[in-house]
Amino acid sequence: MTQPKPRLDAQEFIEHVVASGLLDREEVQRAVESLPPTDRARLVARHLVETGKLTKFQAERLLGGKTDGFQLGQYRILDELGRGGMGRVYKAVHLAMGRFVALKMISPALTQTERARELFQREVRAAGRLHHPNIVTFYDAHTTGDRCYLVMEFVDGPNLSQLVREQGPLPVEQACEYIRQAALGLEYAHAQGLIHRDIKPSNLLVQQTTTGPQVKMLDFGLSLASTGDVPAAGQVPNTVLGTPDYVSPDQIRNQHEVDGRSDLYSLGCTFYYLLTGEPPFPGGTPLEKVIRHQQDAPVSVQTRRPDVPEAVAAIVHKLLAKNPKWRYQKAGELATELAAVVGKKADWSAPPLPRPKPRRERHKEPADASSSPSRTPDEDLFGDSELGDRSSSTLPTAMISTRETQMAGPRRPRDRKNKPIWPWVVVAVIVAFGLVTAVAFLARFIIGRVG
Repeated sequence: MTQPKPRLDAQEFIEHVVASGLLDREEVQRAVESLPPTDRARLVARHLVETGKLTKFQAERLLGGKTDGFQLGQYRILDELGRGGMGRVYKAVHLAMGRFVALKMISPALTQTERARELFQREVRAAGRLHHPNIVTFYDAHTTGDRCYLVMEFVDGPNLSQLVREQGPLPVEQACEYIRQAALGLEYAHAQGLIHRDIKPSNLLVQQTTTGPQVKMLDFGLSLASTGDVPAAGQVPNTVLGTPDYVSPDQIRNQHEVDGRSDLYSLGCTFYYLLTGEPPFPGGTPLEKVIRHQQDAPVSVQTRRPDVPEAVAAIVHKLLAKNPKWRYQKAGELATELAAVVGKKADWSAPPLPRPKPRRERHKEPADASSSPSRTPDEDLFGDSELGDRSSSTLPTAMISTRETQMAGPRRPRDRKNKPIWPWVVVAVIVAFGLVTAVAFLARFIIGRVG
């Protein structure tokens, strides 16, 4: 059994701060000289955070014995924003320019071979051409050792998955506006030859601007180019790239030949989630979800939420068509129709974005032992587990076996509300016939007795 690490005292913590390069010894001494004498490292750490010398993320790593990993090239790491199947995302600041950015450290598993790294770099170059107000901007890409990382625009706001978890299903007009903005971003990217292939609420960030909420699409740099080239994660035979709750039937069948209409299906699933608080096929295993996307009709959005107007429900229904020919053919068509449906009646001003929940309450993939100091809840810096400014946590990109999907065969829909009623009609007819026969027999018997 591994013995727990001994706790640091105040002087040891100060030595860790100096060794990390975040502050020099004089800066630390000046910062703590107003503190009463203490041997408790946590009190010193709290003071340095409260005075703005360290971020909470930095202080907790230092308390856990970590003295490296705070700087990457010209960028200083400030906080961990989220993690997923593609890697981890950090908030950082450019030391010379003072500009806040998001750094995405790509999982080494996705760039193990030279060919995979070449494909990754080509994807990044393609995404670097995208400059649109509804797409997160790529600033740079670097390789250090066997690790690749992206430098992206920092979006100061939650993703739509977090927003719905915080405040429940969104007002109809607000959901329409968010989807409209996402559609504008998709229209632009599709025209550049890029398909996203993993549109979902956690890949759509929203921030407040002077003109209202602005949606920003994330992870276009990790999509597959429409030329059909596939990065390492998609080269595994008999697998599907995507997230089970939001993947399109056509992407499940052949991820190499999908077009922009596949993204529109996933955007429809996202629209459904914003309006109802659930994806079209909640519950079940990833494999079951994949099968349902191919075979089942989701419960109507109006059944789950009756106040959704018919016109909006019709848009969702069209987006979720199994056959791409029945969906919108271009993202611009969707954006235009949403604007026309909502019209001037819409109040585009969104309510204030919710304060992020403490980290222990957020939905995240389990961290490995090296990702953060191991500690019990009462050891947290401020008596809780809230870290950083916000969360961009994303669900991992799923790789579901298409062979299992094919072998599973047809299945019956789960939605009990959609069960056929004809058996009950037959039973009712039989009962009615029996009653009529009984009455007729009784009437003949009485007439015969009287006669």
